[in-house]
Amino acid sequence: MAEQSEDNAHRELDETALQPLIVELIEYLHRRAYEIGELIAQRYRENIVEYRSLPSGFIEQDVAPTARANLEAMLISLTDDDSAVSDRDEESTARYAPFRDSAVRRFHQGVPVQALLHAYRLWGHTVWEQVRQAPQIRNTPELGLVVAGKIMRHVDLVSTAVAQAYLEEASGVMRDREVVRRDLLEALISGNASSERIDRLSQYFGLPATARYTVVLVRSRQLSGFSPESLRKTLETVRHHLHPTEAGFLTGVRDEEVVAIYPLHQAASQQGMLREQADALAAMLPRFVIGVSRAHTGLGAVSGAYREAQDAIASTQVTDEKRAQFYADAMLDHIVASSPFKNVLYEDVIEPLEQYDRDHRADLVATLRAYCAAGFNLSVTAKTMVVQPNTVRYRLKRIHELTGQDPFVPNNLIILALALRAGP
Repeated sequence: MAEQSEDNAHRELDETALQPLIVELIEYLHRRAYEIGELIAQRYRENIVEYRSLPSGFIEQDVAPTARANLEAMLISLTDDDSAVSDRDEESTARYAPFRDSAVRRFHQGVPVQALLHAYRLWGHTVWEQVRQAPQIRNTPELGLVVAGKIMRHVDLVSTAVAQAYLEEASGVMRDREVVRRDLLEALISGNASSERIDRLSQYFGLPATARYTVVLVRSRQLSGFSPESLRKTLETVRHHLHPTEAGFLTGVRDEEVVAIYPLHQAASQQGMLREQADALAAMLPRFVIGVSRAHTGLGAVSGAYREAQDAIASTQVTDEKRAQFYADAMLDHIVASSPFKNVLYEDVIEPLEQYDRDHRADLVATLRAYCAAGFNLSVTAKTMVVQPNTVRYRLKRIHELTGQDPFVPNNLIILALALRAGP
């Protein structure tokens, strides 16, 4: 015990002797505070994806000033008596309040807590790197040991404070937000809520009232009673794979469906992107079928869009094909189904091809279907069918001979495409 007391006294004497150098180090770092803050902000951009996705100018106006404030707080801590510092005392509570506030802001900005804590670890590494370069540390190595310990303790206290503030905010707000989300989703889909109520709820999620939206509906291929946990996982997959470029994206679970209200303000230019994302989602969720409505203007039209997404699913034959079903495709099914020429199309086009396939073990119907799905591209069709383009060309020529409809003539091609939808 006597030896330990002597060691403690020796350490205290050493730190006391180093105090003038610590004061010099603090002054040196004060002079470089702005430069160090900018360096930290740059490292955040380079290393943390979530910080790069923050709004333009936000790192300069919020993140970098917070990093500099953290540096100032750390410099104050260099003169603290570690044995007397507590993360719960009044002084520490006031010192760390700005960082708790920043954690709350990060939560509402959609920054995950893992990214937030990564930022504080990166802050600690960067500050220590700059401290090591200070002349006081280079000239007096033992000072580095003392300062390193204080920096580590500061990072630990700040990280604990911000994590606690973040999680406290999340636990309260997320519950409230989820309730509001469900209310808004139900109000939009049912179409029964007043316009005033929809306006009030939509403002909470930043959904422009007069913008254009489409509905993406995800439903199980079989009514198998998916568990709430399975639906939550499906919801997370939907949120991860649908990436609208406009504001106003809303998703949620309704009964045994996952519904996404997708902003499509520039419908013509963004339709291709939506189709690509929806098809990728369908490939990720083979046990589900994806229905997509047309784009409609205004939140009041979402209920109609939801019914279109339902029709896209209901009117399309559910196959093993991993792609989304768009209402535009379903409209063709409706046209064919209601046409008095439906049977004529099937008898004159599909039946001869099916008979030929049976007699010759061929794939004319499959080739025609792949040709239409490929946008009438020979190379893509060949890749889909795992044959040479010349083989596809030969089969299309045979289709012409058997049906009288030339796949290379636009009007004939329309008849062939409609006939594929005329099956029994």
